[in-house]
Amino acid sequence: MTLPPDDLPSPTAAARRIGDWVAGLQRSDVPEPTAAVALDCIVDTLGVALAGTREAATRLAADDALESYAAGPSRLLTGGRLCAEGAAFANVAAAHALDFDDNSYAGFVHGSAVVVPTALAMVEAAGGTGSDLLTAVVAGAEAQYALAEAVGNGIYHAGWWTTALFGTVGAAAASAKALGLDGRVAADAIAFALCGTGGLRACFGTGAKPLLAAQAAANGVRAARLAARGLTVPHGVVEDSRGFARLIAAGRFDPTALDALGRRWRLLDPGIDTKLYPVCLSAHAAIDAVHDLMAEQGLAPGDIRAIHCRVPPVVAANLTYDRPMTSGEARFSLPFAVACAMLHGTLTLDHLDEATLADPVMREAIDRVCMTADPEWNADPDRARCAPEGAEVGIVTTSGERFVRFCASARGTVARPLSAVEHAAKFLTCAARAVGQDGAERLHRKLRRLEAESDLSRLFDLAHHVGCS
Repeated sequence: MTLPPDDLPSPTAAARRIGDWVAGLQRSDVPEPTAAVALDCIVDTLGVALAGTREAATRLAADDALESYAAGPSRLLTGGRLCAEGAAFANVAAAHALDFDDNSYAGFVHGSAVVVPTALAMVEAAGGTGSDLLTAVVAGAEAQYALAEAVGNGIYHAGWWTTALFGTVGAAAASAKALGLDGRVAADAIAFALCGTGGLRACFGTGAKPLLAAQAAANGVRAARLAARGLTVPHGVVEDSRGFARLIAAGRFDPTALDALGRRWRLLDPGIDTKLYPVCLSAHAAIDAVHDLMAEQGLAPGDIRAIHCRVPPVVAANLTYDRPMTSGEARFSLPFAVACAMLHGTLTLDHLDEATLADPVMREAIDRVCMTADPEWNADPDRARCAPEGAEVGIVTTSGERFVRFCASARGTVARPLSAVEHAAKFLTCAARAVGQDGAERLHRKLRRLEAESDLSRLFDLAHHVGCS
């Protein structure tokens, strides 16, 4: 819908407030601790995306993008260049294909997987710099996290997939920043993105999940481009009686959450959880608990008769595959994750293949693991706040002993962050799968000095080789 200028909505509307903030954001406004987290998000996401380039969902997205979109200046991680929307679509699929990308509890959102590749494609198309990329990432991340907090996490628990819902807002905001749109036009982009957003958690464990994230990114880019061409949209699409808050968030909307834009940075609070294991974050606390218990008690896999995992309802709702048959299902299987921890002491990308799943030793280990959802988990406010995806793990040995470990937060979460060495090791392991070890090391050095990059079109040149062509 196109409105004449006199009918444009109030600047107090949610979309307009976000748009004005995005338009006004400058790199100098971003505190260095926030910028440091944003850079970590960029590095981690691009490493994970490179590892994801050979996944079936990524190839599907890239092939479709090459067939559907025009050539352009933005690089595909699988090879070639397309217009920004096509590159964002394909690269976001790669970033989320392995479910190894970061999370935030501001909306239960995989924020970086959508925002980082979108910002890269748009800033590259605009001829921007590394500093421009970092600013666009901050704009997109903070916009989507602020709106997610304003409507609350009940959306996620109701079955909506918040990465697709809010990712399109983050993509629109990052794109608006890259295009240099003013506040009103940026608000048009965000409002239009919201009018068409959606996503269901029913797709978990399949290739549809990364493709929904990719679709959210493409929709956000398109919304910004259409707004730049003159599309105007009612800015009150969140608050409208026919709008987002009532239809999707059961009427919940706290506009004061938007007041903190630029003052309280969601990249710091609640912060970003960086995954140490390439599976749904809901499984990570149980993995750590099993690893630590076995190490402390000196237990070998053969010493264990059974492992019982008591978890909050959201964990059980996410990890629905008790006996996974594919790598996609395994990423959403607590028995698989715990069995890997029991047999191997960890869970890596190398364990997520058909051979591992078909191994009789693995199948037998999976049969020793059970999960129970505790409906009273969130009755304790402190536990609900400190351990939203925690786990209490009980190991029963073949000799009848029982050992119990409660893990509130997994390694890599905000409460137990990875060290700089661990961040680097994850990037190098992921990126080397696509560009080799030397290429990964060169690319890592470039990314850590991102703001010194004046030409993003050459960002990946040192890493380019036959495996990424």
